[in-house]
Amino acid sequence: MCKSVLTLAFLSIVLYPLFAQDNGYNYSEEEKLYKPIANIELNTLEGRKKFSEIYDKSPVILAMIFTKCTGVCSPFMSTLSKSIKKLNSKENFKILVVSFDPTDSIADMKTYAEAFRLDKDAHWIFATTPDIDSLNSSIGFNPKWDEEKKQFDHDALLIGINGNGYIVKKLTGVRGPDELQLMIKEINNGFVLSYPLPRENMLFSCFTYDPKTGTKKPSLGLLILVLPVVMAGLIVGGLAFFRRK
Repeated sequence: MCKSVLTLAFLSIVLYPLFAQDNGYNYSEEEKLYKPIANIELNTLEGRKKFSEIYDKSPVILAMIFTKCTGVCSPFMSTLSKSIKKLNSKENFKILVVSFDPTDSIADMKTYAEAFRLDKDAHWIFATTPDIDSLNSSIGFNPKWDEEKKQFDHDALLIGINGNGYIVKKLTGVRGPDELQLMIKEINNGFVLSYPLPRENMLFSCFTYDPKTGTKKPSLGLLILVLPVVMAGLIVGGLAFFRRK
């Protein structure tokens, strides 16, 4: 009986945080997936062009930065450039680096590209855009201006866009070569094992997701998953109890 009580106590401790509240599971990497990217106008080092002029020729990895960033942008770009060089992939793709700061000029972006020795690399395109709000909205990117720090509070964000202009992959944070390799494979329509996202008509999912709040709640599937363990604990505990009698 003691073992049964301990088992139930352990399960209660493990499961309580899941059922107690619907706090903060981050689904930002799923937001806007399989939606079209905004076909915005870009000011590149080679001149003006529409976004579609790039992805029509090559799938795109989109990186969002701003040149005056004193936070994550530099390590983000440094790791990205080193990882791409390490991969030395033969797949067809471009890396498009776009500033989300309206005050950045194309001259600023040229200096930024030179700082990472990427200005002459054919894989890389550096650009500004007059349509940054449309781009941000289409990828679910929401940088916030901090007036005190004079900086944007933002994620390090990579967007994988296939040759049809659809978002097929999102990565937040500084990522290494392995995850970039998977992104390159996906934007080139290669098969990558994945799991369906939680949705309203999915039976017995472990969690239900509210896209308006970005939070999740335990669902019937989670109860079904843990029920056998709970029942086994009760049966073992019951048998032990009656044997002692």
